[in-house]
Amino acid sequence: MASFDELKEQLEGSFVPEGSKDLEASIQINIEGLTNFFIEINDGSLNVEEGDHSDPKLTLTFDSPETMEQVFSGDQAAAMQAFMTGKVKFAGDMALGQKLGSVFKPPE
Repeated sequence: MASFDELKEQLEGSFVPEGSKDLEASIQINIEGLTNFFIEINDGSLNVEEGDHSDPKLTLTFDSPETMEQVFSGDQAAAMQAFMTGKVKFAGDMALGQKLGSVFKPPE
């Protein structure tokens, strides 16, 4: 089971600053049975903190760390499949969720 630090490192490693220019967002991430944390994106910078954000624009709840990896891989088809099969639940700004593919790159 992945730890918060491993998930944070993975997100920071796949972050594409150029893809988040002019974007300001707070995203709450909940992984069932594991951890809650949030990411803040601010015009090319990323901050990842453990805990709950007081007012996220988008909340994503994943059934597992593996599903989170799929959604943040930049693979739009995998992200859509995870949503359609109920492995990830969205609450809030759906348009923001669609932008994540340009903000995070697929793993190499």
